[in-house]
Amino acid sequence: MSYGICQLDATPEWLTSESTDYIAECLEFCQNSEMLADLRAIFPREALRLSSVKVSIAQRERIKLWLQQQNSEIAA
Repeated sequence: MSYGICQLDATPEWLTSESTDYIAECLEFCQNSEMLADLRAIFPREALRLSSVKVSIAQRERIKLWLQQQNSEIAA
């Protein structure tokens, strides 16, 4: 699978509480690696990073596993 990672810098609008809350909701409802890949293609990296601390611990652990999987596939 090819992963299109958003290359945009996070503008101040992406980093507002309202935006990061919305991104956190998206991350919380993420059900698999493919859904996470879609979010990585849409949202700037910094906005995802700030939002990820707002998700549940269990979901954060799943996201870490999916990220490891995706990054290893990109490196291969």
